[in-house]
Amino acid sequence: MTVRKKDIAEYLGVSRAAVSLALNNTPGSTISQETRNKILQAASELGYKDFVSSDQIGFILYNRESDDPRYICILKEIEKTLKEFHCNLLFMNISSLPLEHLNLRQFLASQKVKGIIVSGDMDDTIIELIEDSGIPYVIYGGSAREDLHMVIPDHRKAAYEAVKYLIRLGHRKIALFNGSLDLEIHKLSLEGYQQALEDFGVEVNKELVQIGKEEDGYEMCGRMEALKIEYSAVFCVNTIIQFGALQRLKEMGVKIPAEKSLIGYGYTELIHISIPQLTAVFVEQSAERPVRRLMDIIQNQNRKKEVLYLSEMSFFDGGTCALHREKQE
Repeated sequence: MTVRKKDIAEYLGVSRAAVSLALNNTPGSTISQETRNKILQAASELGYKDFVSSDQIGFILYNRESDDPRYICILKEIEKTLKEFHCNLLFMNISSLPLEHLNLRQFLASQKVKGIIVSGDMDDTIIELIEDSGIPYVIYGGSAREDLHMVIPDHRKAAYEAVKYLIRLGHRKIALFNGSLDLEIHKLSLEGYQQALEDFGVEVNKELVQIGKEEDGYEMCGRMEALKIEYSAVFCVNTIIQFGALQRLKEMGVKIPAEKSLIGYGYTELIHISIPQLTAVFVEQSAERPVRRLMDIIQNQNRKKEVLYLSEMSFFDGGTCALHREKQE
């Protein structure tokens, strides 16, 4: 039996015009996203032959390596959420080279994507380029700007919660393995780290704060050992640093977590491939929220620009944290 638009309309109890608008992806359509989703879902289930999920959403990873483990899980969650809206994901890895900016500008001018999510190491050039395109967008991460559509995890709170977790396990000599303070995320992580220590009456020892532009936890652990800096636990600002630190400590014969505890920030594949699995704090639904915000903006392109902060935290209870026990003399 051939399924017609009329059949879909009767099946859902909507008008034929609404079905046509949804299936044809008519520009400026007044039907709601919810109604459109129901129509597309019914078309798929009923076997409508001319049904094609046509919308594409671009994800631009800027100034980061395409295989960066911090973004692999994010991409998976974004793609999963986009399927709810019957959209496909188009991934683009763009550097700050002028030629790549030119290529991106030409691509955006072709209007092949309905919306864009941008993440990575943002600068004014990419932001201006995206805004000039006229395509609905959401910037995920970066430095907060109230004149942009942004969704930002609360990095300060994540650091605070991670350090608080270690303090409640009895740790007092807690190190911070951080990246370059030129990046906002690392400044906020330092603030959250210091605030947690102060709130719980733990002295802030600057020797325990290790900063490295290369974000190399392996090297930071070696530096702590060479300088004979004592610590019982570490908060790492990402799981890349945490994974590297774990490898160095294991090579040094340090028992994890019996002798030293490690907690990281972010939910990445490194958590699961590590032995033991990494303990980490992460933001709930961090990749889902920018998608839903983008869909709202697509429906209402006059929506006020604002920053949405993601502050609901969860913990992955891996095997790199334990109660602190004082060394026996």
